[in-house]
Amino acid sequence: MNKFLQIYYNLYKKLLYSIVELFIFVSIHSRNYNLMKKLLLLFLFTGAFVGFSNNMQAQLREPGSITQKSDDGVLVAYPNPAKDFLLIKAKDTALKIKSVTFYSILGTQVANYTVNMNSGEINIEKLKPGKYLIRYILSDNTQKVTQIVKQ
Repeated sequence: MNKFLQIYYNLYKKLLYSIVELFIFVSIHSRNYNLMKKLLLLFLFTGAFVGFSNNMQAQLREPGSITQKSDDGVLVAYPNPAKDFLLIKAKDTALKIKSVTFYSILGTQVANYTVNMNSGEINIEKLKPGKYLIRYILSDNTQKVTQIVKQ
């Protein structure tokens, strides 16, 4: 694996997660709509679905073309894209997922679930099709954010 491409990919991934977390924070705690619009455009601009094959050649994928897992090293959420349900799991068996909150891509909270377990299934059939940001609160009070596509 080319070391430069690995570093680039890791930085890109960290940048994308930081933008998502910043967007959610500003959306929840601020009424500055111009800033929210700018962050949304930045998120959409940098949020292209870029993947890497085994030989690290960049390739562009359509959002719904492959069922994949949202995996940030601590949590796994799948299938992605999802239709009726979403399976979630904390990789560390000592951690429990306390709550799961769904936000529209504009930052509006659309659903909240109290989970209190290491893994489980969430019924999302009532959500409208589209992209959602999911904020997880874990038993050690850390927060994680992932993105899914609801079909």
